[in-house]
Amino acid sequence: MKKIILIVTLALFSFTAIAQQCGAAAAKAKCGEGPKLEVKGAETIIIQTNAYSAKSNDIFKESIPFVKGVKEYKFDEATSKIAVAYDKKKTNPDAIREAIAKIGFDADGVKANEQARAKLPKECTTAPKRCSKPCGKH
Repeated sequence: MKKIILIVTLALFSFTAIAQQCGAAAAKAKCGEGPKLEVKGAETIIIQTNAYSAKSNDIFKESIPFVKGVKEYKFDEATSKIAVAYDKKKTNPDAIREAIAKIGFDADGVKANEQARAKLPKECTTAPKRCSKPCGKH
């Protein structure tokens, strides 16, 4: 009987340890990588922006899908990154970065158009206060 209790206890501890490792790995992946996007027959690029809110995503909705060659995009508010799937025969990463800069957001090393940036809502241009704890420690 003691052996069965010992085996069950050890099994519970091992399952708990495995679950914690998986949770930490998932939190780490979610925290810094940015959005995932896979579109069949398209190249994908992940661009670091200085867009901070859901309102920024609304602005992207009005312009990014209409850039020639862009098939789909996905914005991650937590990391301020945008993943863009595009047809490499019709456009390239530099053209996509320029399109993002034209609407008022930095795109990797391409600086935002200052006049367009000035017209953006305040929530799009002001960085939110982030949690002081590392991801996964909430």
